[in-house]
Amino acid sequence: MRTNEALGNLVRGRTIEVVTKEEGLVTIIFDDRSKLEIKVLGSPDANVLGEGRIVGIEEEGEKLMLFGEDDRMAEFGLASPGSSVSVKNREGQVEYLG
Repeated sequence: MRTNEALGNLVRGRTIEVVTKEEGLVTIIFDDRSKLEIKVLGSPDANVLGEGRIVGIEEEGEKLMLFGEDDRMAEFGLASPGSSVSVKNREGQVEYLG
């Protein structure tokens, strides 16, 4: 796996407040009201990141891995690698697409 520096630099240190999961989409809302949306294959697993901070992100092909505090980790199968992840600020302006 390789570190996704652009995405990692943007969300590293943000604290997860809410995680919503539905068929094909995971939305992570941070305490600053920014949002990380991940289009996934199928139905995602339970929230294993908890409400801690994001400490790192790795991406390889169809897989995206988010690392949280206390050695927590979540792995997602991307619906369309290269265009399945977005970050929007509290005003809804796009900060990252990839």
